[in-house]
Amino acid sequence: MAENVLVTGVAGFIGSNLLDLLIEKTDWTIIGCDNLSTGNVNNIVHHLKNERFEFLNQNCSDIKSLKPFTKVFHLAALPRIQPSFVLINEHITANLLESTYLIELMIKENHYPKFIYSGSSAIYGTPLNYPTTELDRIDCLSPYAFQKYEVEKYLCFISLRFPLDYVVLRYFNPFGNRSFNPENKFNAYSSVVGIFLNQLKNQQNLTITGDGSQKRDFIHVLDVAEANLLVSKSEIKINDSFNVGSGEYISILELAKLISKEITFLAKREGEADTTWASIEKIKTEFNWSPKLNVKDYIISELNRL
Repeated sequence: MAENVLVTGVAGFIGSNLLDLLIEKTDWTIIGCDNLSTGNVNNIVHHLKNERFEFLNQNCSDIKSLKPFTKVFHLAALPRIQPSFVLINEHITANLLESTYLIELMIKENHYPKFIYSGSSAIYGTPLNYPTTELDRIDCLSPYAFQKYEVEKYLCFISLRFPLDYVVLRYFNPFGNRSFNPENKFNAYSSVVGIFLNQLKNQQNLTITGDGSQKRDFIHVLDVAEANLLVSKSEIKINDSFNVGSGEYISILELAKLISKEITFLAKREGEADTTWASIEKIKTEFNWSPKLNVKDYIISELNRL
């Protein structure tokens, strides 16, 4: 059967890398939508003439029907913790209402494509246990984290009454190509790896919030894309959540020192976890997925390019 799939947030950091992978490794027809509020059309310009891809510059809530699609990769969001404290309604709309619109559309049409939702490890807050499993405490420290968890709960609740077929992937700290977009008004909250490399490129000091002791589990965007593709091919209904991380961590200060010795420390930002460290045994066991790329090798390769 021919596969027609929808990718929301297709011009974003993760969405565009997922599009590359789907074009390369499948024969699917792909519709991508993005309102370009944080995405960049330059991320997908090399696919615009591909007959298997169509780009729609619009919100998710502008989609009239999901019936053409067998799968939906829902990545569209405003993925920034600090702005969610200030631009409250904008983030509720982008991160919650655009998502629930798609859920309601499935119910309205009685059509349930496999729904792969891009969740976030931010929902764990500062965990009690490390590495953190999917069964550990949920402790949202920001509106962004709460919005991402709300969508998870809506999927869970609605699936008890309607035949939703969904998978939630809780990303830890994605990094990789296209993570830093200088035209994005939220670029100060991009992946710290991208921020550091951009600061080095511009001969600036690297800026660390807090003392740099905070630890992060970094996962390459290509591994994230592979996880999306892998779970989408499941022929059984999953209706569950999975961590997507490297299973390792590094401190922000150690990361910075791999790039430059010129470092400036800024005030600590509230609402962010002290440590993120994923247990990835569940996705390894159920989907035979493992990360292939690590942050230190990526930094070395990027430094060689500069």
